[in-house]
Amino acid sequence: MRFLMACIFILAMALFASAQNLSNTKATVTNNTSPNRVVNSENTEYQKLRMDGFNALYNMDYKSAQAKFTQMAQILPEHPAGHFYLATNYWLELLNSSRRLQTNLYSGESFYVDTKDKVDEKVDKEFRRLLAISLEKAESNIKKNPKDVESIYYQGAAHGLMASYEATVTRSFFSALRHGSKSVDLHRQVIELNPNYIDAYLTIGAYDYIAGSLPFAVKILATIGGIRGSKERGLEELNLVTEKGLYAQDDARVLLITLYGRENKNVEILNLLETLSNKYPQNYLFKIERANTLVKLNRATESYQLFEELLKDKNAQKTADLIHYQYAEAFANQGRNSDALREFQKIKNISGSSPELVTRAYLRAGQMLDLLTKRSEATLEYQTVLKRENVFDSHEQAKKYLQKPYVIVKGS
Repeated sequence: MRFLMACIFILAMALFASAQNLSNTKATVTNNTSPNRVVNSENTEYQKLRMDGFNALYNMDYKSAQAKFTQMAQILPEHPAGHFYLATNYWLELLNSSRRLQTNLYSGESFYVDTKDKVDEKVDKEFRRLLAISLEKAESNIKKNPKDVESIYYQGAAHGLMASYEATVTRSFFSALRHGSKSVDLHRQVIELNPNYIDAYLTIGAYDYIAGSLPFAVKILATIGGIRGSKERGLEELNLVTEKGLYAQDDARVLLITLYGRENKNVEILNLLETLSNKYPQNYLFKIERANTLVKLNRATESYQLFEELLKDKNAQKTADLIHYQYAEAFANQGRNSDALREFQKIKNISGSSPELVTRAYLRAGQMLDLLTKRSEATLEYQTVLKRENVFDSHEQAKKYLQKPYVIVKGS
């Protein structure tokens, strides 16, 4: 089950990424002069707004990105892109505020436990409203021209973004899988209409990788159901996007970082992260991921130095809680439990810390105290977790370690 849920997340992120950066179809789509094509309405100003919005989004300047995407929606009200990107921006800002933009959050079992998250009703309603407008516009354009490649792409993109939202915010994983599958089907239609639509291979590559990664017994059943894939082909398709994609090159790099993590290809991950960090200097997440990867490569000193630089970076101070948390995990990975404990405990006292992250920090602090044989102090941390709102399986874990001290199991 954990493998399936991890696959859903990978697919959801791929669908978001492919949707976020629609290919420059005026350069790639044949028969460009056919009527009733949404791409024909785009002009230079519109395309510049798109690129400026993407740049702001990748640099985590959500306010500027929102302004650019709003202008897109105003300039071409029948185009699905503007509202789609507004929904994307809204979702990513929400994930950032709840500290759910780190890949290692999704590598453990806790995120996938069967507990429902409390989602702010107003927030949920606004996201769904924006996405529904985009989907409605895409479907309206397709009725006018069933071969409108861009509108079909955005139709698939909308389902892909919903898959991402359901997987990462509401944690409704099977709903995410349904939307994800529909998105893949639609993007395959895009390739059938135009094989040179390289950016569409981002979604398809993720699907091929996942289908090819299924355990043998599951793969046999999946094949009977018509699900086939190849890890190697999936990675090749994603690398094709990094090399020949027009707007989805960086999205493919982000996805490859996630997949290479499953393959323990940390050198390749580091190279991708260095490219992205240099291109988007305001995006502190790429720097945190670099620091985490350096630890895995036994370059701990460089990792710690990078964390210290981040803590001094004024642009990253608004997310100091996440930096301290990841710094703590880096120490824990190296068995430096006292240092890890210090960083976990700092999070509790940072003004504006994410409540979700604070709960997780209490739990991890208790575990570090157990490893340091400070049992009475550890139990106080676990008891505090139980007094706070449940985050994933935090209550279950706290109860478990109140009964028996936390220990590191070999091979875990």
